[in-house]
Amino acid sequence: MSDVLLVDDDGELIQSLARVLSVLIAPRTLSAATTAERASRMISAEKPLVVVLDLCLEERIGVESGFDLLSKIVEYDSTARVIVLTGHGSSAHGIRALQIGAASFVEKPANPEHLAALIKDACSQAELRRELLVVKNARHPSLEKSLIGSSDVMRQLREQIEFAASISKPILLTGETGTGKSYSARLIHESGERRRKNFVHYHPNFGSGDLVQSELFGHVKGAFTGANEPRRGLAIEADGGTLFIDELDEMTHETQVRLLDLLQEHRVRPIGADSYTPVTCRFIAATNRSIEEALESGKIRRDLHHRLAHCSIALPPLRTRLSDIPELISSMLEELRAREGIHVFEVSEGALDACRAHSWPGNIRELQGVIERAALYAHYKGRRVVARDDLGAIARVESTPLLSQMIESFHSRVEEFKRKLVQEALTTCEGNQLHAARLLRVDRGTIRRLSSTR
Repeated sequence: MSDVLLVDDDGELIQSLARVLSVLIAPRTLSAATTAERASRMISAEKPLVVVLDLCLEERIGVESGFDLLSKIVEYDSTARVIVLTGHGSSAHGIRALQIGAASFVEKPANPEHLAALIKDACSQAELRRELLVVKNARHPSLEKSLIGSSDVMRQLREQIEFAASISKPILLTGETGTGKSYSARLIHESGERRRKNFVHYHPNFGSGDLVQSELFGHVKGAFTGANEPRRGLAIEADGGTLFIDELDEMTHETQVRLLDLLQEHRVRPIGADSYTPVTCRFIAATNRSIEEALESGKIRRDLHHRLAHCSIALPPLRTRLSDIPELISSMLEELRAREGIHVFEVSEGALDACRAHSWPGNIRELQGVIERAALYAHYKGRRVVARDDLGAIARVESTPLLSQMIESFHSRVEEFKRKLVQEALTTCEGNQLHAARLLRVDRGTIRRLSSTR
């Protein structure tokens, strides 16, 4: 990976310039590209600190070819610094480049010492920008980058999570397996004021009630057989931070009662203890079941649900947002390139069609598994593009644009029907969401979500 990328369609000139600059900017490293396409791939794979860009990359297009690449670089990586090379007397082009986002411009032929000094300074600026970005993301991760997708349902989900992060109330996350409930819980924590404290993730095991309660609330020495040492418990560990309980419906009613005490009174009593310990943690719970099913079957106590229902977020299954698949795949490939060092950059149209036609019962988790395996296989075969046959079983599903549209249309129509029912119920109940929820036998969070959808 190189710190600096030279981009110029003149192969001899770029080699000559590279030889001189590599000595002048050492120990900074340098690489080169002679086409916009290759430059784009190298920028994506190597993320250089500085790009030295000649505006005239294609003779038939002229300087617009360079301006187009400049715009893409600025959009792709705002921390990279671009130094534009312009023709003699073309200061107007240089000023336009600055307006787009270039750091500086130099008229050709460039003085190597002058250009080297600009490159060194630009490298330092880019490093500072990236350090600042890391700090900012640690404080408040970008929801646009963390929750990928341009569909309406993802836009609404980002708004809901941003709202949830801004308050300290308990949150209930619902959604099928693989929709990202654990990821969303951590995102709420990291986007809120409690991000500097612990995020404690607990998945109930299938042991005894005493064991689950001991893990959550702690115990004193000798509280039960095997309690040879005292234990603090995860709720106390999460004090000041966030306690996330996955699969809330798997907990016994007795444990749910104790959770209710934690939510209402902000305290816990370790097993065997004579007194309570104050705890002020943010509480987030998740379930794979529909909340209506969980309440009807008694898996979740209604009094506990009442404490959670005022801020309930339903994570959409992937089949309801098929239009987000290209963005998701692009992000997955970028992460895989960084992690595994492979050079696979995109998927073919045939592979995309197959992905759009698949129902994805495992949701995002299933898509990630399929794409990672396919990309690794393509890399093994020496290809930069994932072909349809690389996708395995889902590639054998008959895929047409019409089928993709039908799948997406079906779920869109179901959502539209739900919204219509909610609007009718709200009209009947004169806008009272609680009464409308009771009338339709759904939770209030569902009413709020569907009534706010446009």
